[in-house]
Amino acid sequence: MSQNRAERAKDCEAYIELCEVIQEMDGSVDAIIVEGVHDRDALEELGVTVNIEIYSAGFNYTSFVEYLMNRYRCVTILTDYDSAGKRLNRRLTARLEREGVKVERYYRDRIGKILGFRGIRNIEAIASLTRRV
Repeated sequence: MSQNRAERAKDCEAYIELCEVIQEMDGSVDAIIVEGVHDRDALEELGVTVNIEIYSAGFNYTSFVEYLMNRYRCVTILTDYDSAGKRLNRRLTARLEREGVKVERYYRDRIGKILGFRGIRNIEAIASLTRRV
């Protein structure tokens, strides 16, 4: 099998696994929190139907947390897997859980592993994986 074919097979395997996790997550949480519009678009391409809330730098953090806690009981946070995304994930998780919102970590961890195997560290890059398969 050529290198290109092997890489395509790995992309397909990752895509299928990602779709399975996304489908499970879609039925288990009230909302998904991401960092940008492209992240939202990539998840919607995979079939996410729950609300996707966008937090971007420049937003009022306290107002965003209050908005989430008044609207949702269970969320997952899919910020990027770089240092800034991980930091935002930790900060949001701690604050939301203090306020009584359940943050489902399983999906973030599982999606991070799938993406990591393909060298992807940000959510919006799921769109390029989708195009490759």
